[in-house]
Amino acid sequence: MALINTWFFTKTIIDWDILRRGTTNKFRVVSVREYCDKKNKLPDGYTLTLMILEDKLDYGSDKNGNKRENNQFQNFTATVLSREKKPIKGDIVELLDFNEENSFAVNFDLILRFNSCNILKGGKNEKIV
Repeated sequence: MALINTWFFTKTIIDWDILRRGTTNKFRVVSVREYCDKKNKLPDGYTLTLMILEDKLDYGSDKNGNKRENNQFQNFTATVLSREKKPIKGDIVELLDFNEENSFAVNFDLILRFNSCNILKGGKNEKIV
């Protein structure tokens, strides 16, 4: 008989440092929505859909020897557990203070949580090259 409730003692580690270095931790905000934890364990914040602007990581080759595509211009979701700064669509942000305790992976989806973010460049009113 197989084990049940394996989630109770299984941990998936997300190595944010590798992803941060490979993407230079600069992302364009695609959308912003308010975040409220349903269990009231985490502070309110914003859920950001972000586009990766640069990806320097080498993902190796597939079984046929073809170079794997990187994540440049792919979108992902991150939750910033603070309402100190509200990014808007088009902003360039960097994610700060990775919250490893409340981040996890489900299948191939990452649930990434951060305690803050820094807005590097404005969205609508500022021309970003």
